[in-house]
Amino acid sequence: MQNKNAIWLFTILLGLACLYQISFSWVTSAFESKAETEAIFKVDSVLAVEPNLSIAGQDSVKQSSIERYLIENGNNEIYPLIGYTYNESKEKEINLGLDLKGGMSVTLEVSIPELIENLAGNPTDEEFQKALALAKENQKNSQSDYITLFNDAYKNVAPNGKLAAIFHSRDKKELFPAEATNDEIIEKLREEATAAIDNTERILRTRIDKFGVTQPTIQKQQYSGRIQIELPGVKDKARVRKVLQSTANLEFWETYDNQEVYQMLNQINDQIADRNYPGLRAEVEARLSSTDSLMNEDVLDTTAVDTSATSELDDLLASNDSSVTAGNNTDANKVSEAEQRKLNPLFSALSPAIFQGANGQFQIAEGSVVGYARTVDTSVVNQVLADKMLSSIVPRDMMFLWDAKSNNEVVALHAVKISTRDGKALLDGSVIVDASQDFNYRGDVEVTMQMNSEGAKAWAKMTRENVGNRIAIVLDKYVQSAPVVNGEIPNGRSSISMGSGTRAEQIREAEDLSNILKAGALPAPATIVDEAVVGPSLGAANISSGLMSFGIAFAMILLYMVFYYRGAGLVSDVALIANLFFLVGVLASVGASLTLPGIAGIVLTIGMSVDANVLIYERIREELRLGADLKSAINRGYSKAYAAIIDANLTTLLTAIVLATFGSGPIKGFATTLIIGIFTSLFSAIFITRLIISYRAERNLSLSFSSKATSGWFLKAAYKFVDNRKKFYVFSGILITAGIVSFAVRGFNFGVDFTGGRTYTVKFQDIVPLDDVRGNLSDVFGKSTAEVKTLGSANQVKVTTNYLVDQNSTTADAQVEEVLNNGLNKLGTSYEIIESRKVDPTISDDIAKSAYLAIGFSLLIIFAYIVLRFRKWQYGLGALIAMFHDVLLVLAAYSLLHGFLPFSLEIDQAFIAAILTVVGYSINDTVVVFDRIREYLGMKKNGTQKEIINEALNSTLSRTINTSLTTFVVLLMIFMFGGESIRGFVFALMIGVFFGTYSSLCIATPSVIDLDKTK
Repeated sequence: MQNKNAIWLFTILLGLACLYQISFSWVTSAFESKAETEAIFKVDSVLAVEPNLSIAGQDSVKQSSIERYLIENGNNEIYPLIGYTYNESKEKEINLGLDLKGGMSVTLEVSIPELIENLAGNPTDEEFQKALALAKENQKNSQSDYITLFNDAYKNVAPNGKLAAIFHSRDKKELFPAEATNDEIIEKLREEATAAIDNTERILRTRIDKFGVTQPTIQKQQYSGRIQIELPGVKDKARVRKVLQSTANLEFWETYDNQEVYQMLNQINDQIADRNYPGLRAEVEARLSSTDSLMNEDVLDTTAVDTSATSELDDLLASNDSSVTAGNNTDANKVSEAEQRKLNPLFSALSPAIFQGANGQFQIAEGSVVGYARTVDTSVVNQVLADKMLSSIVPRDMMFLWDAKSNNEVVALHAVKISTRDGKALLDGSVIVDASQDFNYRGDVEVTMQMNSEGAKAWAKMTRENVGNRIAIVLDKYVQSAPVVNGEIPNGRSSISMGSGTRAEQIREAEDLSNILKAGALPAPATIVDEAVVGPSLGAANISSGLMSFGIAFAMILLYMVFYYRGAGLVSDVALIANLFFLVGVLASVGASLTLPGIAGIVLTIGMSVDANVLIYERIREELRLGADLKSAINRGYSKAYAAIIDANLTTLLTAIVLATFGSGPIKGFATTLIIGIFTSLFSAIFITRLIISYRAERNLSLSFSSKATSGWFLKAAYKFVDNRKKFYVFSGILITAGIVSFAVRGFNFGVDFTGGRTYTVKFQDIVPLDDVRGNLSDVFGKSTAEVKTLGSANQVKVTTNYLVDQNSTTADAQVEEVLNNGLNKLGTSYEIIESRKVDPTISDDIAKSAYLAIGFSLLIIFAYIVLRFRKWQYGLGALIAMFHDVLLVLAAYSLLHGFLPFSLEIDQAFIAAILTVVGYSINDTVVVFDRIREYLGMKKNGTQKEIINEALNSTLSRTINTSLTTFVVLLMIFMFGGESIRGFVFALMIGVFFGTYSSLCIATPSVIDLDKTK
């Protein structure tokens, strides 16, 4: 073996580099163990004072103590050899993915439609609005970007229209010149969209850095322009959603007084009640029929609604007297609830801001608050007030905005004044240069803001002209506060008061808000289109099950190699251990996250890496049987095995690259591990084993390549694969036909990745009848679907629903979770939502199309490689037939068996990863067989083509069975002990390995024979 010293040197250096990277995990783990020990002492001291403290309370004390210890000592040096602190070492340790550590993963999509609308100088243009709406509709079934769709839609709506007339304005005359062509405007929009996505990523990164999350991941997804964020260890989902989705569009508005608006609201109420508007009235009644009317509440307390930084808004009560609210009915007790809705279609949802004076008479309250509504009724109020038929009543310079805070699910409605020609606020957040959490003179929590010089002048003018009135401070179209102006404010300072909640919650909310304001406003709204949450308990269970499956599978491979190859098996075991060490070290060095699919990828890589050793050893055994001495047999064995090893691993590598390119989240983690594992396993199997084996051969040390029990295995194999090919065709045809029938009759169990919706994994303390869970959830979700299935153990279920799936509001997720909890609480047993997933319908369509593209692209690449490598299209087509055969059979199994097996067989992103892995494995096995066939056809001149090919197939049986058996056993261990969340994924791989082995011998090669008429 040449260059042995160089290989030894490289191996040692690689080992030291990996050791260095892995060592950070050791030192941080030791330091965290010390923190846990300190926390246990803290719990003991608390128990000494409070001996009846609950288990949950003890866990809370322990966790907060650990967090405090790590924060306080984070800058202490814990790695004395190189002087790294805990915080620095934590950044370099092996990252654990969300499924192992718990946390939250979201995919954000910048709203390009709203960006385009914001850029328009004349956004109310009718043709422009029609083009926006048409482009949104077309986006649901198209892979084209939104700007392309908007361009096509505008051409359709206004063939002779000029976009410059819409986008040109005084403020944007340089960006959108008046003489610009439509193509030039579209190009500028593309540039602005790209800049918006880049700026959004930058701003979100700043927000998250202030969020205090350890090892967050923020990256733009290729091609889609979406931004994926992973936040390990995060538990407060609502807080994350608020911080990430807040546009931070801060505005300052003049306001109307309630006394100017109240009579107008009465007119609107009467107009809708009038029979001139039956359609609108019926729709409002239908919307209200799903909730209890606000007017039927016995007492509506709004005194706690904080709508002002001053104390001037006091003791507001909503009246239940219909004579006050409507004026056209004097005895509310004599009319039915339905009749009340007809008489008071607006006031049934909105309770006016009135109060009872000292004389007992109801009076209109002062201030910008014009009414109160429950959060469930706000959409009804919005629909009424925005109706175009009421434009004659509502002034053009009036706009209604809801308060950001609620009390007992009741929220205030403000009336603000539009004082500019372009409909924008007099002052916005672009003038804010600093923001911080503070306390006002009463000790209440607030956010103070400092403006630049230009903003300070505008603020002084605005406050000077509104002394005695209120100014609404609005963030993302919600009123944060509306304080009374007592005098001019010349220093450019302003503040936002915090809402209800504990003082700690108010402080945290103020800190988040100040950080958001300092980071800056997003150029366009960003909505969460994909969200996954993993609870810490599930993460700990996944670590335990993942390590168990890994340990068992790894031990079985090591033992099998020694059993089959004796001394050479020990050498391969050394190479496998080195491979594992290198793989983990490289993963740590590149900052890749270790996930549960990643662990599966490691184990699968190790199982498949055995293939290289088997190929080499089988070649050496053949040379030894032909009478070669040990040194010659080793040299020839390695030389003859190289072609098959490279071909097999290269095809798998191509599949892994496709996975990494088109996949995201767990799929990308699996693919990353697979790619790195291919290189480390090749190095270990080829070079490390060669170094050890050559060392022993040069010193005439004995080395066996088989045991007495295995030395004669497969030597006399003479199976008639070629002659029986028609039987194999019939057998496969029957299975595929059964699958196709099942596709048509039963279909597939598509997950939310492909349909959109939300899934929740719920673990109950006790076993709960599945029908009870279904019944309760059907009651609360109403007409929306709510599918409930047992997942693994009898006390664990998976809930899938499309409830509010089409709503993009920032509160939709919280509303769905509230409804879910309402249904689950009726079961009378404690539970934990250990995992959840949300996929927006717009992204589910993209996921499906990307999956089809990934599969098609990988098949095309592999076909091209096979044709190029073997110089005959018949080989490429034969391999393609075998791959289609394997994919169809896996699909058939998923269609036939879903609903019958006690684990999930959903078609989701993980399943696509499994399909592509099956494709990679199938072609790996097929290429090895083709290599041997090509060798035999070139070497043997006697016999027919069929006879020579059959002999070649039998000669590969030892390698094929050994590789397939070890890989299958590895997968079986993962299936049995690897955890519920990847059981369906591994099941697909097991089926794929079985039929991949079968197809390489019984489908791929016979297909080549029938396609090739050469004798």
